[in-house]
Amino acid sequence: MKELIKKTQESYLENKREFINALSLHILATVIGFIAARGLILGSLMPFGIIFVGGSSSVFLPSVAVGSFLGYFFPATSGGFRYIAALLAVVSIRLLLSNFKKICENPVFLSVITSIANLVTGIVSYSGTPIDAIKLAAESIIILGGVFVVYRAFVALNDETAGFSFDSLVCLLSSATILIIGIARFLVFGLSVGFILGIVLILVSSKYAGAAASAASGIALSFVAAATNAFESGFGIYAFAGLACGIFSSLGKYAQSVSVIATGIIGLSFMQFKDGSSAFLTEILIGALFFLLIPRSAGIHIGKFFFYKPQLQSSESVNHALSLRLNLASSALVDVSDTVSQVSQELGKINAPDFKNILSFIEQDACAGCKLRLHCWENKNADTVAAVMKMINIVKGCDTSDSDTSLNDFRGRCLRVKKVEDAVQNRYSAYASLISAENRIDEVRQVVSEQFEGISVMLDELALSLEDEQQFDYNLAESAVSALKNIGIHATSCSAKIDKFTRLSLEIKISLLKETVLNRMQIMKILSLACERDFDIPNITKSGDFAVITVNEHPNFRIDIGVEQRSAQSGTICGDAYKYFNDGKGHFIMLLSDGMGTGGRAAVDGAMASGLMSRLLKAGFGYDCSLKILNSSMLFKSSDESLATMDVASIDLFSGNVELYKAGAAPTLVRRGGHSGRAESNSLPIGILKDVSFDRAGIKLKSGDILLLASDGVTFDGTEWIRAELENWRDGSAQDLAEYICDCARRRSATNRQDDITVMAAILEKTD
Repeated sequence: MKELIKKTQESYLENKREFINALSLHILATVIGFIAARGLILGSLMPFGIIFVGGSSSVFLPSVAVGSFLGYFFPATSGGFRYIAALLAVVSIRLLLSNFKKICENPVFLSVITSIANLVTGIVSYSGTPIDAIKLAAESIIILGGVFVVYRAFVALNDETAGFSFDSLVCLLSSATILIIGIARFLVFGLSVGFILGIVLILVSSKYAGAAASAASGIALSFVAAATNAFESGFGIYAFAGLACGIFSSLGKYAQSVSVIATGIIGLSFMQFKDGSSAFLTEILIGALFFLLIPRSAGIHIGKFFFYKPQLQSSESVNHALSLRLNLASSALVDVSDTVSQVSQELGKINAPDFKNILSFIEQDACAGCKLRLHCWENKNADTVAAVMKMINIVKGCDTSDSDTSLNDFRGRCLRVKKVEDAVQNRYSAYASLISAENRIDEVRQVVSEQFEGISVMLDELALSLEDEQQFDYNLAESAVSALKNIGIHATSCSAKIDKFTRLSLEIKISLLKETVLNRMQIMKILSLACERDFDIPNITKSGDFAVITVNEHPNFRIDIGVEQRSAQSGTICGDAYKYFNDGKGHFIMLLSDGMGTGGRAAVDGAMASGLMSRLLKAGFGYDCSLKILNSSMLFKSSDESLATMDVASIDLFSGNVELYKAGAAPTLVRRGGHSGRAESNSLPIGILKDVSFDRAGIKLKSGDILLLASDGVTFDGTEWIRAELENWRDGSAQDLAEYICDCARRRSATNRQDDITVMAAILEKTD
């Protein structure tokens, strides 16, 4: 019962607040209509009341109409009743057509009917002089444009919760300037309250909206000065003041105020101290003083009304275009890879060394000018070739005996045995070098071709990720920007990305002003409310006058990670290398690589494998294409044999699903629900063959379950003892577990072979 009463009271208070807010807005609309109707230009024209009636939204039409009616009923000059007639005509037409929203909410239509209503009532009271005709035409044109401007201002206030476009902001500033006309004739000690507020408007728009908005405010205020006949030659200086204020806006509020006062002094010299010049300069001084006295807390709220709408990314067009480009690039790289392979094959046929030429070269080198050359190479060709081949086999190391019937016979009749042996040595060594070079070049070609194929696969995966696995939610981005706007944080761009797992991440670029306060907890809470998601504490990266806020959804699990290593034979260098990181998409990644052998050489291979794989995965590439690139890099690294295992575990922090990827790695041990198991690999390590692939396995874990990655220095004696230790493990951190398993493995290996030992333990824990 108490809860029901409490909910009823809360609902009553909420309804009461909504009623008070709505009532306040309608009272404000009435006041705006009254002030607008009091605006007087060219001595006798008062078109601004019906401008606001014609351009106001249907929600505030009654309030604006009542205020304008009162303003015309107690006019600033005679002739207000013809405007009342025009006002009633516009209101009647809008009410009659209220069911036709496409027509009634069309700004062009509203502008035309308001202008026609004013024109008709003006003709009725037309005096017949040319000056009055010109005034009536000018008034109708002003109404035609004014209604459009006011309509855009009302739409912007109603819809642009995330901020205003520049067009909308100019319409808002112009509408505010129209209201200044209504109070421009209100004087205090001979000073115009309207023009003082106009100076404040220029300075505020310059500070919070930049040079363009400041210039727009200055031009609009110049129009007010000209239309109200404030003074003869000084009205143009307001436009100059708006421009100067915008130029110096980056220097701070004091520089802005000084620039406006300086332009006032310049304007005073232009006016040559005519009537009103001293009041003109005094109004500028007072307006600048009021601007300087605005407190920081009030400035934050004022800045919300001058907030530019940031760039909100949408997915369809951008993603499709990028995906298409990436697919084309991928196809081109496949073509390049095929072309490289074909050309290398043809060049191999053309440039391959021919063994038959060796005999000719040996004959030329050793037997040129010999009297027995014809006898040896023509009459005794078979015996001579057999002897030379025997020498070649000796050079190759295939034949260690130095005696043979054909060789002895050749030595008995040859006059240049030493030259022949030297020629055989030189020519075959050169041939062997060419063969070795060709083989190495062919390996390089294969590696380059494989690199092209790997990059092609990468581009395909990126295209798939952009096209299918990631979307941009425009509405959520707008909600996030609006929420930050309410706490005084000005966003310039925002993207709300939803990945293939439906997880939301926000990336928001903001402007850093002096009054900007970045409270991480406050940002997290307000974004969570705005997007109806549970976010983690945001990451904020500052750079110069802007910062980037990155926010990710709060996962269901966190990882307690522990790592321990022991070098073989108590060495200082361990051949195993590991990495672990969060990929920013809700996955915790663990990498373990075991280089071939022990010591420095193994450490280089393991570090290269784990480092390159982690970089590729962090960049967003898939496991298969990353393995392909890594394998080709290992093959190409040196002419010596170079290999390493690769063990990867990807833990989904939202669901608890674990994906295991193994290339020649030791078994992975798992304790789930108190029972242990293992996942083994039959694949080869990387760096051996051109084609290599991962063995895959998957498992779902819950809070309290354990995942253990280990190098073969731990599992050389089997895994049963590790499974028993995991099942018996009760209390302690992941680091304690890693150290314990590592110590046990070292003791078991004391009487057996020595190898590097690495243990990575991960315990899933439920987040708060």
